[in-house]
Amino acid sequence: MYRVGIIGLGSIAARYSTPDDPHPYCHAGGIRLCETTDLVAVADMSTERQDDFRTTWGPGFPDNSINYYETDTQMLESEKLDIVAVCVRGPHHFQVTQNVLRADIKAIFLEKPAGCSLEEVDTMTAGADTKGIPIIVDYTRHWGPHLIRLQKLVKDGLVGKVQSVIGYCGGSVLSFSIHTTDMICQFAGYDPVSVTGFVEGGGNVPEPYEPEPGIVGSTIKFKNGAVGFHVGKHGVRGGFSVDILGSEGTIQTGFYSGTTVYKNGKLVDNDTLNLPENASPFKIAYKQITDYLDGGPLPDCSRDDYTAVNEIGFATIESGLTGKTIELPCQNRKRLIYANG
Repeated sequence: MYRVGIIGLGSIAARYSTPDDPHPYCHAGGIRLCETTDLVAVADMSTERQDDFRTTWGPGFPDNSINYYETDTQMLESEKLDIVAVCVRGPHHFQVTQNVLRADIKAIFLEKPAGCSLEEVDTMTAGADTKGIPIIVDYTRHWGPHLIRLQKLVKDGLVGKVQSVIGYCGGSVLSFSIHTTDMICQFAGYDPVSVTGFVEGGGNVPEPYEPEPGIVGSTIKFKNGAVGFHVGKHGVRGGFSVDILGSEGTIQTGFYSGTTVYKNGKLVDNDTLNLPENASPFKIAYKQITDYLDGGPLPDCSRDDYTAVNEIGFATIESGLTGKTIELPCQNRKRLIYANG
């Protein structure tokens, strides 16, 4: 069993679900259901959130099996951990991840947004590379069981060569709609070469940050010839859904929606696709991480994948603010966005 610690006890760590949920949408629930992980420590400066976690999740774990800490450094110095989930707010990701990288751990499960600048993401990635450990960024919708199965089927030619992927989701570019950015890459590929983006909005943020805009839309060109279209605030489809257009057919699917496949003009019976039943995406993600630690392949949404997704996200902002198409990698690595997701 792999020992896991959580830093930050906000919504995505523990408050979006309870132990009664069959498919919990939070780290605590995924760790609890994963047969290869034990939650042994949590850290949060708020005694209220610690108490809430004890009351809500404590009964779901063995008595006295979880140690509680006020700070990340206290937890990291006191515990022998294999996996650390970084679930603090975005502006704190960089410093907390730097603290985790100084500890003797085997994998980091980092909440999105990965960082508030590409420079932060570069530094975290280089630090993890030096230690030979993976960072996995939580684009949670990626781990919908049916989406992972469809990803393989598309790669194996279910609808021929992928020509374009249309993704739907509005909201802030790095803190919310980036889930759909990853879904576009999930089916188009993780080799983007340019982005033309349109953004709007923002707000008052502390210095030296710039406000995080919302996405209106973007066009993403990939090295393999595919084109991604991210439809933001004007989309008629629900968020976290995609249309995959291939040379031999189409797929309409999403994290919260059903799947419809046409091949050569004919509706495909979903029973022939062997789509799996629903499950907690966090359970699947933690199992991928522990499978890797047992000698398996890198988990999804790790190094090259999250690098590509972040390049697209920051290039969308850069393009939207400058009015230019941005060739990747994005040259402005220092633009600091208050991505507070």
